[in-house]
Amino acid sequence: MKEIVKLGLVIGMLLCGAVGATSAQEFSEDYKNGFYDAAIIIGQATFTYGNLADLYFGLGGDSTELTPENKDIVDYYNNETSQFNQQMVPYVNDVIDQVFGPDDNRTEDLYLVELPLIS
Repeated sequence: MKEIVKLGLVIGMLLCGAVGATSAQEFSEDYKNGFYDAAIIIGQATFTYGNLADLYFGLGGDSTELTPENKDIVDYYNNETSQFNQQMVPYVNDVIDQVFGPDDNRTEDLYLVELPLIS
C-alpha cells in the first residue's frame, strides 16, 4: 500500500509538472509531451501494480497454499507478476530516472518495486 501511495505522489508531481509546462511558453513541445507520457506510463504501472497486489493479498499473500482449486488463478498471478517484474518495473524506473535524474535523492523512494511470486 505504501508503494501505491508513493506512485500516486509521482503521478501527481508529473501531472502538475505537465500542467505547469503547458502554461509556460519557453518549454518545448517535446518537454511537455515527455511529462504527459511519463504520467501515463506511471499511471498504468500503478494501476497494474494495485491489481496484482490485490490479487496477491486476496489469495493469502505469503501464506498462500497451492491447491487444485486455486492453481489456475495462482498460475495467472505468477505469470502476470513475472512479466510485470521483468518488463514494467525496469521500464518505469528508467522513466523515473529520466524525469528526476538518477542522482536526485527522491528517485530511490519513487522506484517501482517488484511484486513477490507465489510458490
